[in-house]
Amino acid sequence: MLELAQFLMSMTGFGLPLGILLLMSGRVKARNELDTITRVVAGFCIGLVCYWLIGYSLISGRSVAGLFGLGFGLFGQIDVDFNMNDLPLLLLYTIPCILATASLSERGNFIGSNALVGVAALFIVPLVTHWVRSNGTGHAGWISGLGFNDQTGAEAIFVSAGAVGLAASAAIGPRRGRFPLHSGRPRGHSPTMHALGVIVMIFGTAGLSIAQVSNLDAMPDVLFKVLLGASFAVVSAMILLMSQREKGAAMDVMAAALAGAIALVAFAPYVTAANAALIGLFAGTVCIGLRRILMVIEVDDPGDLIATFLAGGLIGGLLSPVLQMSRSANLTELMIAQLIGIFAISAWSFGITYAAARVLDFYGRLRVSEFDEARGLSRAQFGIQSEMDFFLSQMGRRGSVSMQEAESDSEQSSQLAQIFGQAVVRTRNEAHRAVDRIQSATGNSKENAAMTSRIRFAEDTLKVKAEDIMLLLDGTLNSESTAINGVEFRVWLEEAMEILLQPALQDLEQFCRHMPLQAEFNEIENLVVAATSSVTRTAHQLELLHDFSDAQIKGFYSRDHSCDLASLLKEQSSFLKTLAEVRNSPIQIDCTDDSGLMVNGDANAFSRIISLAVEGALARLLGEEGQPVRVELRKHSSGQHIVFECLDTGTALSARQIRTITNPLHIESQLSEIGLRQILPLMLVGQLVEAIGGEMTLSSEQGLGTLMHCRFRMASTQRTKTD
Repeated sequence: MLELAQFLMSMTGFGLPLGILLLMSGRVKARNELDTITRVVAGFCIGLVCYWLIGYSLISGRSVAGLFGLGFGLFGQIDVDFNMNDLPLLLLYTIPCILATASLSERGNFIGSNALVGVAALFIVPLVTHWVRSNGTGHAGWISGLGFNDQTGAEAIFVSAGAVGLAASAAIGPRRGRFPLHSGRPRGHSPTMHALGVIVMIFGTAGLSIAQVSNLDAMPDVLFKVLLGASFAVVSAMILLMSQREKGAAMDVMAAALAGAIALVAFAPYVTAANAALIGLFAGTVCIGLRRILMVIEVDDPGDLIATFLAGGLIGGLLSPVLQMSRSANLTELMIAQLIGIFAISAWSFGITYAAARVLDFYGRLRVSEFDEARGLSRAQFGIQSEMDFFLSQMGRRGSVSMQEAESDSEQSSQLAQIFGQAVVRTRNEAHRAVDRIQSATGNSKENAAMTSRIRFAEDTLKVKAEDIMLLLDGTLNSESTAINGVEFRVWLEEAMEILLQPALQDLEQFCRHMPLQAEFNEIENLVVAATSSVTRTAHQLELLHDFSDAQIKGFYSRDHSCDLASLLKEQSSFLKTLAEVRNSPIQIDCTDDSGLMVNGDANAFSRIISLAVEGALARLLGEEGQPVRVELRKHSSGQHIVFECLDTGTALSARQIRTITNPLHIESQLSEIGLRQILPLMLVGQLVEAIGGEMTLSSEQGLGTLMHCRFRMASTQRTKTD
């Protein structure tokens, strides 16, 4: 019966990793919740695997100079029978691993965080645990040999966990907007989950303490001491906060309660209730102090776990052995041994973690980009979004929360419009000066009037195209679709607009410099016409960008309608051939059926897909000698889908460009480095295909060409007839 009770109490130790998961999921933003849950689970699993492979051996194996053990796992006997006494250590082993990744929440790269977990699981936790334990054969760890007292190794592991989290957070830096102290601090989305996580962790620590006793009657007493220590930690926090007249004490109170319970994990069965209360008071006070210190030095502690585990491990490691020592023991020697042990554990854990984190950060593998951080790691790293995140984002974007962002967007569009407008006005002014100069130098008034009229007409065309760009700038940035798509998309959109405007601005500036050098009317006219052509191309690119914004909205293009793709391609064929002739490039259109290829979706979207695919292909052709652009529409061999393909032998797309086309908002480098103007038509094609429920793949190789393959599900009525 006793063994069953001890086993059940050891099992409650799962409350520690489970409680961290609940606590962290409540302390992060909704857009990062799923990422945080995944990283905590991954940290637990990686710690478990490392414990079996190497950790058990380094902790419990034959001691080598008191530094590490050998004899099990990869260093010897791989199959080891773990007994009930090993279960609490296994659960404790995963805590520093979880803190290594939890401390990077909302800003840490998932792969880099897991690499840091591996460092903690292999080089930190097993070593510090071996240092404070004796393996029962007379070969004690070197800290244990100094007289360090830690019944289960729990306090050493907790101190190590706090140091690991501190090093990881210090190396990566705080979350955006976390500091300065009184502005824009990130808040969690669920205080209930946070409080529930703290409660689960307190009972988990109590279960580990109860598992140490060998008498059923003593188990309730141990539980009472742990709860008493946690309660007195809360009292100490409340007294401190009331004396300082601070608001927002909920986080402090819960962190202090958890610190009080952690401080008693190893020694609750061996101290009196009064001593447990005293330990709780000290742990709560130190926890509040550490939270304040971390905020002052701007070290981000997402769930207050760093301060909690450091305070609990420090007070438990220092005071608990002192309060339970016998009268014959030397207090000074014991305190010195405890201080040396805690310092050595903290220094080793912090140093190794910080060094590994800096190496990962140097190679860009530890922190995500500012864009992904603002977007939310659940979407950026896993492509998933919680229901709560979606609901809050929609409400925030459409409500009063978005008012300031709307003003910022209006200002941004105004700045772009002002810069472009000034360039157009300057171009027209230079054209006027050049015309006046040439008129004054020539005597044929009739010819001058005719040429002046032609130039004025070209200028009016330039003005109209420039106004189109003004409207597109304002309409794209301030549209409802842009607001719905979120802040991160708006940042991307602003950068894309600046890039698309840059060639036109450069052309207008160049034309302004050349106009004073021209001596003929036709030369001035050619420059104005060339400026108009440049502005027209830019307007077309901005129109594509506006459609790209609309295509981001789920349901913008209806899937309830039916469309005959064969008939649509037949209607489009004359336009496509004209487009190819204008580009002086060949095109070949193949369709096995003249009609009857029915799909569900918006006809306008399908029409844009076809025209944009051909436009992008023609833009990549190098000249007349290339093979014709080949467009093909056919039924898939399965009879369930319709396939649309566009093949060209022009300039190949790079792998980075293809990844940007298929996932536009998750780019690996600056937009200016990937040839945005070249790939924008295909980016819009990809979004249109996705918006109407299709699938698109791209393959490209130099010398062979680029193949765009789109597949659409046939309309249900036609599938029935085919079957």
